Amino acid sequence: MYPAEVYTDPKGWGTAHREPWWTYCVAPPGRRTLQGWADMPRLLADMDRAGIEKCVMLGWYWEHQETCDLQNGWFIDWIRQHPDRLLGFASVQPAQGPKALDQLQRALDSGLCGIGELFPQAQRFTFEDEVWGRLVEIAVERDVPINLHVSDPLTETPSMPHLAPLKDYVKIAQVFPSAKFILAHWGGGIPFYELNPKVRALLKNVYYDTAATPLLYDKRVFRSIVDLIGPERILFGTDYPLLCYPADSREPDFWRQRVEAEETLTPKERELVMGGNLRRLLHLA
Repeated sequence: MYPAEVYTDPKGWGTAHREPWWTYCVAPPGRRTLQGWADMPRLLADMDRAGIEKCVMLGWYWEHQETCDLQNGWFIDWIRQHPDRLLGFASVQPAQGPKALDQLQRALDSGLCGIGELFPQAQRFTFEDEVWGRLVEIAVERDVPINLHVSDPLTETPSMPHLAPLKDYVKIAQVFPSAKFILAHWGGGIPFYELNPKVRALLKNVYYDTAATPLLYDKRVFRSIVDLIGPERILFGTDYPLLCYPADSREPDFWRQRVEAEETLTPKERELVMGGNLRRLLHLA
């Protein structure tokens, strides 16, 4: 979610804030963008229309901590205005060292309930960095999850040239067994490797969100992965207001993705995937 100052001129705003990767993603030169935009009234109306009780706003993987701080501020303000409808995760740029961790602590103190989305390849940090290790310690101390962008290594596109080595994400789950990780976009396909019992044992603290499914996989992915690993570690996500059906719609919405997810799940599975798992993960009533 972004305020009007951003979406009225995303290219100009991104350039002014020295965020070339974000700018390229939302305003790609020479082709139509998949990025949709929504103000707060539109978000709440779309939530109501689709029967969505609460939304979790995720931060972008910004290249500068100052931009992370801006987005965290927007989220904190919106949550205070709509505490019954909105939750938010804190943006952070680990490559900018201890000062980024200080700002992360302040954001969590102000009511944000998770960390991310983070993307090492775009933010130029590694899972070997000392600051990353301290970031995970903060998450464990505060009992909040970390959301990480994971791209399927077989689906390189112009908008996603930074591919994530999947083994790195398995390794962090092994190194930090007390942390709670959410691997975005079905973990780039990692759930399929859970057929290997050794891999599955390492990933017991890992959840997968379903954001942007229509751009990535056939909708049968819901049924397939529930059959592989069960429904307890799957979190329904959309990437709203991303335009996930660009062939036939230029408007963001939740409804179609909700329908496609729920029609493949049993009532008990829906209860978990569509909210129960997140309530448990975030200790919500």
